[in-house]
Amino acid sequence: MKTYSTLFICIIFLTAVLTHNTSADEIYSKNKKANELYKQEKYDDALKLYDDAILLSPSDNKLKMNKGSTLYKTGQFDKAEEQYQSAMASDDKKTSANAHYNMGNILYRQGEQIQNSGDPGKAKEKYQAALQHYTQALDKQPGDVDSKWNLQLAHARIKQAEQQQQQNKDNKDNKDKNNDKKQQDQNKNDQNKNDQNKEENNKDQQQNKDNKDQQNQKQQQDQQKEEQQAQPEQSKEQDMKKEEAKRLIELYADDADSLNKPHKKASTVHRAKPEQDW
Repeated sequence: MKTYSTLFICIIFLTAVLTHNTSADEIYSKNKKANELYKQEKYDDALKLYDDAILLSPSDNKLKMNKGSTLYKTGQFDKAEEQYQSAMASDDKKTSANAHYNMGNILYRQGEQIQNSGDPGKAKEKYQAALQHYTQALDKQPGDVDSKWNLQLAHARIKQAEQQQQQNKDNKDNKDKNNDKKQQDQNKNDQNKNDQNKEENNKDQQQNKDNKDQQNQKQQQDQQKEEQQAQPEQSKEQDMKKEEAKRLIELYADDADSLNKPHKKASTVHRAKPEQDW
């Protein structure tokens, strides 16, 4: 069974009226050769012949669709899409159906590329667009097996993209939760470190205060000790002064009365003794 990669190539039949028309013969010939090159996977050579044929018949939608299918094979999806857009407007149901089918293949392939790049949301949009084109192809050709098969593939891809999208969301939520928990743990560790540092600082301050108090206390003790050592010397000196005073009192005790008696006033003034004659 053909998969979504199946593309339709149109064979252009000439009417009897155009049998002897040189231009029509040339278009037919170029399209036929291009189709053969397409089957041989010589897409670049086929593109040249399709372009030559389109120059001779610019409004031919079948030629445009053939060129679009060749561009699709070379991976030029955007350019292929332009060709299919013109072919989808064809009055011929088969040509229009094939163009919708091929457009669905482009969108399906783009969806795969986007999904592989890790964006299931946008991939889902591409699959849904492909599904619509497959549906329109079936509306124009209800019995087309390839369109039915690719439509089922598009349904499966949409479901797969939704599951992947949900899985990504769950992973993101779990990642956010883990990040929140890590942040909370980090904040807790930082708080514990801050508390520990604060406690250590308090200990250091208390230790410094205790050391300072001890130094002050030692200084006071040293000062008191010096004062205590100085006191015996002062006491000894005072004792010596007391003993000296006592000795002096005892020494002059006999003259106390005479020292305390009043002196008699002299009645005469003694003359100065002359110097002896030599």
